[in-house]
Amino acid sequence: MMTKRDRVKAIMDFKKPDVLPWCERFYDETLIKWLNEGLPADKVLVMDWEVRVGGVSLLNWPIVKGFNPYSYFGCYNFLSLTVPLDLGPLPRYKQRILRENDRYVDVLTQTGAVVRRFKTADYLWYSMPMFLEFPVKDRGSWEEYKKRLNPHNPCRQPKDWDKESYIRLFEEHQDGPTALCLNGFYGFGAELMGIPTFLKTFYRDPELIEDMLNHWEYFTIEAIRNSVETLKNRIDLVFWWEDLAEKNGPCISPKLYREFLLPHYKNVIGFLNKNGIHRILMDSDGNLNPILDLIVEAGITGLWPLEVNAGMNAITVRKKYGSKLFLIGNLDKREVSLGGERMRREVDSKVPVLKELGGYIPGCDHLVHVEFSYEKFLEYADYVKKVLSY
Repeated sequence: MMTKRDRVKAIMDFKKPDVLPWCERFYDETLIKWLNEGLPADKVLVMDWEVRVGGVSLLNWPIVKGFNPYSYFGCYNFLSLTVPLDLGPLPRYKQRILRENDRYVDVLTQTGAVVRRFKTADYLWYSMPMFLEFPVKDRGSWEEYKKRLNPHNPCRQPKDWDKESYIRLFEEHQDGPTALCLNGFYGFGAELMGIPTFLKTFYRDPELIEDMLNHWEYFTIEAIRNSVETLKNRIDLVFWWEDLAEKNGPCISPKLYREFLLPHYKNVIGFLNKNGIHRILMDSDGNLNPILDLIVEAGITGLWPLEVNAGMNAITVRKKYGSKLFLIGNLDKREVSLGGERMRREVDSKVPVLKELGGYIPGCDHLVHVEFSYEKFLEYADYVKKVLSY
């Protein structure tokens, strides 16, 4: 019998596993909500019965480590074991409350952005804050921020980093694929400047943009170098966050993507490929269709979540790009969350076809959100598992 890890790797390599894997990712708020709707805590809380204090093993001293909904529902987490790297600004900004009233609280985050979180009941389950300010506004603030992006800071790897131990861990892991998580070149700039400022800077100060992207390429390769050259193809995939599109299309034009982003993608992916890492999964919401050719040219080999509301269709992408892109997701979360015939029709319209075409892992077209009830998700889980066998 194949392991969970074997099955996901087989699909990403366009091979046929014994059973089609089913992958989901959950908002923490969704799981907390479900605890109030009947999700049994004793089934999803992870208990560790061996706790080490000062290197001494304390047997029979249980501790709750967190949720594990994946084994409970029967789905997989395609980020079940990730390379332990800190790729954020170091030192972090000191997080603190800047302003507060009865409706909201404004917080300086550890990445330097100022966000507003609402206190009212309407926003109780909504995790996305409102961004008010960003740390990089111009060349001067970029030069200051760049000081926090030293790839050789020893704090980027864990204190217990030991090559042989981590090699063994990444060789023996069976609960899903091993992954390296990165921020893409668009996502990096948008996070530091905010989308409007970042995009305007391509025209107003292209030299600043090029300096930012050059440094992010250098930072990325050097910060991951030790881990990548140690673990090599024991890293099953790279999960590359971008979020460079919205419902009506990409936020960046194909021209700007080709001129500014493409060379840097090729350089980083070339470094990964040289070390035996060839499965590169890009995470971006929105309509990517106008730049899919460029994404493939960059060396990206997989897409998630393929948002239906933005016009992404996994069957269309599969037929156009063949084995150039493995696909995860694309089940319309709006339809699936309704349950009943609407949910069954969504699953039936895609999963059987894509299972035969290959290179596809079913799942919702983003994280499972709080509009799902626990009962409706159980119904969906029971139904989708019926179509996984070959």
